[in-house]
Amino acid sequence: MIRKPLENMDILLVEDNEMNTLLTSAIMHGTGANITEADNGIDAIQYLRSRSFDLVLMDLNLPLMDGFDTTRYIRDHISATLPIIAITANVVSGEEEKCKDAGMNGFISKPYSEKELLDKIAACIPFEKGIAQTTEAPCSTVSSQLYNLSFLENVSKGNREMLQQIILLFVDQVPAGVTRLKAAYHSHDFNEIGKIAHRMKPDIDNLEIISLKDDIREIETLAAQNQNGAVLEGLINKLDNTIMRVVYELKTNVLS
Repeated sequence: MIRKPLENMDILLVEDNEMNTLLTSAIMHGTGANITEADNGIDAIQYLRSRSFDLVLMDLNLPLMDGFDTTRYIRDHISATLPIIAITANVVSGEEEKCKDAGMNGFISKPYSEKELLDKIAACIPFEKGIAQTTEAPCSTVSSQLYNLSFLENVSKGNREMLQQIILLFVDQVPAGVTRLKAAYHSHDFNEIGKIAHRMKPDIDNLEIISLKDDIREIETLAAQNQNGAVLEGLINKLDNTIMRVVYELKTNVLS
């Protein structure tokens, strides 16, 4: 049996024009890919949160959230590596550069042929003997740019119930710790700020929340020096915002 070039690939097509959706689906029909359709950026994000895809074909002019903002959200909150190819009728100067700046991997203008699309996909995904090399969806829990569950997954040795118990503790305890830390800051209780930051360090390290790894240590250091001011306040606000986002993603991707 002759294999098709995109056999078993899961592709998310984000396109709000019904005719363009039909045309793209027709082009993709002979490639063997599995196509899921979304007609706006919000729906695309929901699909990406609920299952894995090998590639996204992203129209730029979308309702609710355009292709640029949708891509930025994907890069910030879902995946830094998922291939995203822009599809657009706007062949204007600077458009391709805008796509790259938003985090897209490629750019193709409408109308396009199957060969043109396959060539563009081949620039993002390895092909071997004319067949795209898809990666197996991991059995482990979804991680994101905000956090990484690799360490906890190794510790729990594949025991999902244990992993969820650890995550539940984080969700219950860490936001409460941030609330106490903010209260201590407003009452100028530097000793309490330092204690809370010290207890929070392993929680942040265990989930590999890289963006807070240095910050939580700086909060502890500034508290030990009784250094109140804009720097400490900014670090605490960033901690608060980041932990809220992490908790939201954990509830959505791990505990739901």
